[in-house]
Amino acid sequence: MNRITLKPFVRENLDILFVGLNPAVISNQKGHYFSVKQSFWNQLYKSGLILKEVDKEYADECIFGDTVFNINQRNFGITDLVTNIANSNSTEVTPTINDCIQLERTILEYKPKVAIILHSKVLKIFIHKHLGLKKKYFSNCGNMGQLLRNSDTTFFNIAFPHGNAIPDAAKIERYKEVKEFILK
Repeated sequence: MNRITLKPFVRENLDILFVGLNPAVISNQKGHYFSVKQSFWNQLYKSGLILKEVDKEYADECIFGDTVFNINQRNFGITDLVTNIANSNSTEVTPTINDCIQLERTILEYKPKVAIILHSKVLKIFIHKHLGLKKKYFSNCGNMGQLLRNSDTTFFNIAFPHGNAIPDAAKIERYKEVKEFILK
């Protein structure tokens, strides 16, 4: 596992905060989120959340660092549950209680309108275990509602962009639901 150099794009007034498990090794080396495969950016484009196809090599700066390509110039950001370790093998990543507390604090402090959980391990560890929710949410289930006390943030779960059996079309449909939600 490598030390992290990739910095989250988190700030006030976010319409969407994407939450991954941890940065991939190559993304960490390149210094850009989702810079290994194009899937994530293509799904956002096909859903209409972003208005222009962007190259994975610098897409995070365009989409999370700026608003010009985002639907109605909405603010998007990204962070990870585990922010201090880069590893491309999620089975080797073990989130701690402190990771969960930090993510909860980040969401409570910055108050994004939507938080999108992008990894099944984040769903399991943060949503089910840390928040102690009895209802079991499944991968790519979409709108999970407002899950944090004293927070208006609505949580969505959308399957990781690649490396699973869930078709792109199903993920794109969930992103379309998010788009409709933030445009209300």
